[in-house]
Amino acid sequence: MAKLLEPQKDVSLAQPILFGRDQLVNTATISRQFSKVKLLAKVKPLFITDNGNVDSVLLSYDAYEEMYNRIQSLEQEVLDYRAQEANNEPQSSVDWRTVQRSSEE
Repeated sequence: MAKLLEPQKDVSLAQPILFGRDQLVNTATISRQFSKVKLLAKVKPLFITDNGNVDSVLLSYDAYEEMYNRIQSLEQEVLDYRAQEANNEPQSSVDWRTVQRSSEE
């Protein structure tokens, strides 16, 4: 059975996410009109509110896949950049065992 991910607490963003009032949906509406809400989420992300605070985001699978692929691509760019940097300046690299030991102390 797949392991469920633990929700992250206190995730802060560098910049606030902007969205329109038409993208806010409360949990009561979701439970009463899920089919309609699901169709709306295919057009643009919906921000689900609970007690007036944004709690979750509902988006289409295509939008999720696009976002996931972009994150993967950016992570690979960072790894490639770091590898190139280590090749160009090997003296600036640190052995991972050193980092591991220092974090245990």
